[in-house]
Amino acid sequence: MPAEARMPECNPFVEVATALFLEDLATKVGVQGLNNYLVSLAKNLGNTMPKEEYASWPEFLGALVSGQSILATFEDVQPVTEHAMTTPRSPFDRGWREYAKRVGSFAPVHKQVADYFNERVRPTAVTSFHIVLHTFRETAAARIKVGGKGVRYETIATAWVDGTVMMPPEDRLDPLLARAGISRTKLGMLLRNHADVWILELA
Repeated sequence: MPAEARMPECNPFVEVATALFLEDLATKVGVQGLNNYLVSLAKNLGNTMPKEEYASWPEFLGALVSGQSILATFEDVQPVTEHAMTTPRSPFDRGWREYAKRVGSFAPVHKQVADYFNERVRPTAVTSFHIVLHTFRETAAARIKVGGKGVRYETIATAWVDGTVMMPPEDRLDPLLARAGISRTKLGMLLRNHADVWILELA
């Protein structure tokens, strides 16, 4: 049997090792240093994505749903309204579960660095992985034009596999929901079986 035929599509070793690498890095650079590293990593990844242009918003949404847009490179994106997007399952979900199964509870630094990010950047990260995900989306969205205008990204809420939900404070949440075109009730319903709810709109 050829070696490539035995290679799993997703390798738990890589996913677990990545989390352990971040924990080791944090012991050397601290929480702030880890946050800066993750933000830089995600921005660099986003900036490597090819630029996109669409004639209209419906064309752009079609590319998201079919997985043709750079914003759908690592996750399944499902529009709920014209501007509210959802991700049914986080691309980091499997890695988290594999770590828990093989190593045990995650080191506190994954939550600590998320708290640091929430205070200074965007209050919707549960773990270190969300720093990468949210920053990547923001950077990739800035590389897209629709009808000649730029695209802006913003997170509404994140629901993690352990049941933790992060969303902005009350005074910031209502304007986000209005821009997304969904109610608080609808948001709660979405968070029952989606990992993220976020906004895409013209800049």
